[in-house]
Amino acid sequence: TPMTADFQLDKPALDALLERQVEAGIHGIFVLGSVGEGPLLTEDMSAEVARRSVDRVDGRCPVLGGAIDNSVERCLRRLNALAEAGVDMGVLTLPCYGWPHRLAESVAFFSEVAARSPLPVVAYDLPKVVGWQMPLELIEALFEIENLVGLKCTHADAPAMVAACASPKRPEGFAFLPGNSALVLPMLRAGADGLVCTPSNVFPEPFVALFRAFEEKRFDEAEALAETVLPRLVELLGILPNGAGSIKAVLEVQGLARRFTAPPWPQASEEEMESARQILENINQAISNR
Repeated sequence: TPMTADFQLDKPALDALLERQVEAGIHGIFVLGSVGEGPLLTEDMSAEVARRSVDRVDGRCPVLGGAIDNSVERCLRRLNALAEAGVDMGVLTLPCYGWPHRLAESVAFFSEVAARSPLPVVAYDLPKVVGWQMPLELIEALFEIENLVGLKCTHADAPAMVAACASPKRPEGFAFLPGNSALVLPMLRAGADGLVCTPSNVFPEPFVALFRAFEEKRFDEAEALAETVLPRLVELLGILPNGAGSIKAVLEVQGLARRFTAPPWPQASEEEMESARQILENINQAISNR
C-alpha cells in the first residue's frame, strides 16, 4: 500500500503498482494483506485502497482483499466493507490472540465467518503473525467448509505444505496458493494452483514466466528461472525485518512508490536503501542474463 509522508494513500503510486502487475500478466491482485499493511491501516484507508484497486483493475482480473482481524464480528465488518468496494474474495488468518493449537475453535472460527461472509473466503496460514502453523488436521477440516474456497500458505515447512496440497481430501476447485518465494517450483510440482509471493510486488514478470513455463510443460525453463532469478528475488526480503519495508525500499529505487510504512513498522534507512539498490542491480543482472 503506497503511502505519503503523512500516512495518506499515495493514489498515483497505487495506480502505477496495479498497472505494473496487470500488464505483467498476473492472474489476480491481493490488497490489504500482511505485506499490504492491511491490519495497520485505518478502516477508511482500507476501504479507499479496496475501492481504488477495484476501479483501477476494472475487471481485468479478480481482486482479493485482506480481512485480517481478531474476532468473528471484526472480520465480518471488514468483509462487508470489501464487498461494498467490489472486491471478489476476502482473505483472513486466524485471530492473533489465544489460538495456539486450539483446533476445534479454529475450525469454528473459519466456519462461522465463511457462513456469514458476503464474499468467498480464502484462509491464510501465516505462522509468523498468528503464532502457530496450521496442522494438516486443521487444513483438511477447512476443505469441508462451504464458501471457503482456498488456502494461502506462507512458511518454510515444505513437507507440511506438500502434504496439505497433495491431500486426497482436498476437493476439486479448492485453491492451494504457496507464498514462500523459495519454494515456488516444488509447490507447483506438488499440485499448487498458483503463487502469491511478496517479491512479485516489484518483479512480477519472473513469477509469471515461471508459472507459464510450468503450465506449458517447459520444465527446463521453469527450473532455470527457479535456480537463477528467484534466489535473487528472495534477497529482497532481507533488507528489513518485515516485507512491507523491504518492498517499499525497492519500489522507491524503481521510482514507483516511496519508502513510507504504517507506524510502528520500520522504513528503510539510507544504508538500507543502498542495500536495496545493490540487490536491485543484482536482480536486473540475473534477469538480463536469462
